[in-house]
Formats: sequence, C-alpha cells, structure tokens
Amino acid sequence: MKDNRDKRNFKRYRKEAELILKANTGAYKGRIIDYSDGICAVVKDASSIVSGTTVNIKSHELGIEFLGEVVWAKKVIPDLQVGIRRVDNLRGSLKDFRLPDILKGLQKTTSTGTLEIHNDSIQKKIYIKDGDLIFASSNQAKDSLAKALVTAGKITVDQYKKTVEISEQTGKNQSTTLAELGYLSPQEFIRALKNQVEMIILSSFNVTDAKFEFQEGPLDADESIPLRINATNILYHGYKKVNDLLYLKEECPPPDIELSLARDPEELIQNLSMSDTDRRILSYLDGKHTIKEILSLTQTSDIETFKTIHALLNIGAIELTEGSVPSAEGVEIDNELMEKIEEMNNNYKSLGYYGILGINEGASEEEIREAFYRIAKEFHPDRFFSLPSDDIKEKINTIFSYATEAYETLSDEANRREYDTSLSVKSEKPASKDEMAKARFNQGRTLLMIRNYTDAATLFAQAVYFDSSTASYHYYHGLALSKLNRFKDAAKAINEAVKLNPQKADYVAELGHVFLMLGFKARAQHSFKRALELSASNERALEGILKTENNKKSFFGSSENLLLRISKKYGLKRKK
Repeated sequence: MKDNRDKRNFKRYRKEAELILKANTGAYKGRIIDYSDGICAVVKDASSIVSGTTVNIKSHELGIEFLGEVVWAKKVIPDLQVGIRRVDNLRGSLKDFRLPDILKGLQKTTSTGTLEIHNDSIQKKIYIKDGDLIFASSNQAKDSLAKALVTAGKITVDQYKKTVEISEQTGKNQSTTLAELGYLSPQEFIRALKNQVEMIILSSFNVTDAKFEFQEGPLDADESIPLRINATNILYHGYKKVNDLLYLKEECPPPDIELSLARDPEELIQNLSMSDTDRRILSYLDGKHTIKEILSLTQTSDIETFKTIHALLNIGAIELTEGSVPSAEGVEIDNELMEKIEEMNNNYKSLGYYGILGINEGASEEEIREAFYRIAKEFHPDRFFSLPSDDIKEKINTIFSYATEAYETLSDEANRREYDTSLSVKSEKPASKDEMAKARFNQGRTLLMIRNYTDAATLFAQAVYFDSSTASYHYYHGLALSKLNRFKDAAKAINEAVKLNPQKADYVAELGHVFLMLGFKARAQHSFKRALELSASNERALEGILKTENNKKSFFGSSENLLLRISKKYGLKRKK
C-alpha cells in the first residue's frame, strides 16, 4: 500500500517528465509521476536511496529544481519508486502550477511569508500570514491605487496626473503621495487600499508566463499593511478562470453523482460575489440533481457550469450529497450483505485491484472512477460507524482501504502500468487493530510535523477508531484539529486524553489553550494552573498564564491600532 506520508499539502499534478536525482551516493536518472510541493518518481539503479535521504531534484521539462527529502521508498523491480517532499522554498512556473492551487495550499498549511510572481516586466507580491491573504503589491501601472481611484470615480483625472507628477519628482510611491495631498480620508483610503489589493491578486490569475517563489518567514510589519481580504471570494474567482473543459471534467465527480451544499454554507456563500448564472447553477446543487441533470437545466454552456462547480468544490462550499455515502443511522447488516463482506474480506487480495472494483483490465478512467464510487456507496466505513461489532467494522475498513488503494493505483497511468506488469503480490498477514492504530498514529505524526494538518487529523481519528484506550491518540488528534481551527472538536479530543491520563501536564496545558481560543478564560486559567501543579516548569502552561493575565494583543493589534498604523505610514490626518 502506498505510504500515507505521500499525501501532500498542495494540489497534486499528474504528469510524467524526465528527472535527475542527485544524492551523496551519486546521480540517478528517472521520471516524475506527479508533482506538487513534492514529487512521486521512479528512479533507476538507486538501491542506496532510502527514507530520510537528502536529494537534489531537477527536471528541465517541468522547470522543477529543489532540495528534498525522501519520505518513503519502495522497490518496483527493477527500479525504485520514491516520495520526496520539498525542504526549501516552494517555487516554479505558473505554466506548471495554478495560482489558485498555490494560494489554497498556503492557506491549508497556515503559512506565513511572501509569494513573489515575476517575469521580465511583471513583479507582484502577495503577503500571507497564517494562511490568510493580508496585502499585495505590484509594479504594474494599471494596478496602481491612483489609477484604480480614477476608474472608480474617487479622484479626478487632474488629481491623478498631479499625483503621478509629484511621485516622479519626490520618488515616493503614489499611495503615499495620494494620502499627503489629502484627497481621501483615512477610512476611504483603507477601503480603496483593500480594493486595490484584491484587484492585484485577481489580476495575477491571468498571468501564466511567469515564475513564482514563496519566501517563508515572518513579515516585516513596515513592509505590508494587514487588511481583511475575503480569501474565499478571491479563490472562487481564481478557480473560475480555468478554461480547460477536459481538465474541469477530470477534476469534478462523475456525471451521475449528486452534489449538495456543505454543512453551514450560508456565510461562505453570502460572501461570494456571484453572477446570476452562478447562482442559478448553485440553486440546483440541492442533493437531488446529478451533474448530468444540472448541465441540462442551467441554460448555459457546459464549461461555465463545470467552472462554477469546480470553483465551489475547491472552496468547500459543496460536497457529495449525503446519499453518496449513506448515513450510519439505521444501517442493518442482512445475511446477503454479511456474506458479501465475509467473501470480499477473505478474498480481496486474490481479487486484485480490478476484481475488487468489479471491472476488466481494459476499463477506461471513467469506468474506474464510477466503479470506485459504487464501492464507496456500499462499503464506506462512515456508513457502518455505529455498528456494535468491531469485527465487522474492521473487515469493512479493510475492504474499503484496498478499494481505495486500487482506485489510486489504477487512476494513475504510470502506477497502473507498473501494477499490470507485477500482478503477483505476496499475501500479508492481516494487521491487528493495535497495529493498525499504531501505524496510522505514526503516519499522522509525520504529517503533523510537515504541517499537513488535514490528513494528520484523519489518520489520528482512524487511530482512535481502532484503539480508543490510548491517550496519546486522542491528544494528537486534538492537536491536529486545533491547527485546523476546529477548536470545539479539539477540546473534546484532548479532554478525552486528559480523562485517560489526568497526570499528563502537557495534555492539561494544551486543553487550556484550546479553551482560550473558544473564549473560556476561566476554564483556561484552571487548566493552566492544574498543569503547573503537575509540572511547575511546563512551558505551555506558563505561556497560557501570561496570556490570560497580561491579555497580550495579537501581532497586528486591534482594528483601531491598524488604522493608526496606516495613518502613520502614509501621513494621513485623522478626522475628529
């Protein structure tokens, strides 16, 4: 089974390309199978390459060159297949990476730093803090604040010309000159600045012939002004700019799948600037219509419908309808289904990837995808979560895991080709529940270290599923959830860890920090004091006590402080 550590934080692009891998044992030729913030590759004559090896990767075809670390390696006779994560700055060409995918990946990893986009004539910067878009700058005249204000009718053409003239004479940027001339109040200036930043980012989605690099690290407080940018709306319109119909069809679920709004989507949808056509498409995403039916109902082109669905899927506004993965409530295991579960559990390895999906070896990509969705509807573990029998749940999980492995392998052209040439696989002794829990826990810790919090949370949840008696599984599940800002769920998970091991100061202190994020100051203080009783030098508890007693401000301070900073930076006069 492919190691779960190969799950990466950024969109994975499947494309084969030649590469050169250099390690301290020599240089090796190979080919890339897919790439993102890392790569999956097959390397020739590289038996000395093992997990943990530091390597240099270079592919002229994709313009990829980076320093990486081998996360996993497995022998694929006569070659070696490896998963490599990047350890230096994320960079590349916008011909090979889509900008919305980059921004979504940085949001997912809660990164802080500056994304630079440049070619011979363009120089744009997008400033990001904890995954949030907070500012942007550009060297393009059309992106200037003064030009935007003229277009919006906020200043006259003569005022604009005067601004440009004084800026050229003094060497000051147009924003500073505009403020000094007193054409706008501080409040008007903030609104205009925010609109300009959004315009710069949106216009960046049109740039493809350019390089990019993300410089990770703390932001200089004087270099950028933090603004409240609607990142969801930005990403939505970024994904809407994808015009490749074949790509959109591949990225969206099969046509017979029903889609519906995600849970609690109201605030998400309300903050989107959508056209009437977009909203008409949205109205059919009610869990009752398949994609095929929506295409016939929307009275617009297929590509426009797919663009809207693709964008909504990527911002998390819609999901597969609940019926695609039936609810656990009321599920009964009749004799016929029980016999099928027993048969598939006993014979899944002899069935092989094609047999488990019920397809022949000549099946198309669409047939593979549709077969997997059929298996998911029948054997998804969530459907049987409430069953009292752990034995049945374990068998169902085994079937679904193997079906997922089959789908991932057969959906990738290179992996499918390798599988077809090596169909004889030695059967392995089924792992115990404790072993399955420990394996998922260890994989989750690795993903947590590289800040892949979503997949880490999933793996920790699976560890808890197989073994709910181990406190550390609950604790790390809570840590991952807190990184995803799911503080209520995090509190439940860490509280369970504290129940199982009430003498562990780290668990108690971390629970205090989660309470603090939920606004429960008294509970937080109690947890920090309890942790210090258990361990007087516990750093997380001491840090929490300081936060509750000193009421420290955030990095950017209050909105009033933000206004003061902007006024000071641009020399604005505050209106009384």
